[in-house]
Amino acid sequence: MDIEELLNPAKERQDLFEATDQDICNAVMEAKVAQENTAAAGGSNELDNSDESVKPPHTHKEALQAALILEEYISELDGPFAQKLEPLLGSFGKQTRFIDSDMQRLKDPNFTSCFESK
Repeated sequence: MDIEELLNPAKERQDLFEATDQDICNAVMEAKVAQENTAAAGGSNELDNSDESVKPPHTHKEALQAALILEEYISELDGPFAQKLEPLLGSFGKQTRFIDSDMQRLKDPNFTSCFESK
């Protein structure tokens, strides 16, 4: 087997010659239109063949609700997994509430009023 056969196997050479110039041109134009449509829709320029819809991220409230539901569920369980998960969920809730309270404080007009010039 020589280099030519390795780089261009016989099967691939046959398929290559079956495609006409028009077929190649059509394929390139279809790819270009698909790429432009994706970019116009706010997507990336790469072709995306997935049919999955884009889900919005979960809200802060949804995350806390999920953590509370899991806390209630594991409080009824007894085992090493439940014992490990319970403090993690508690910590998650506390950290999330802490972040939320910080955000509220930053939005509070009284907080920013101390920085106003007199």
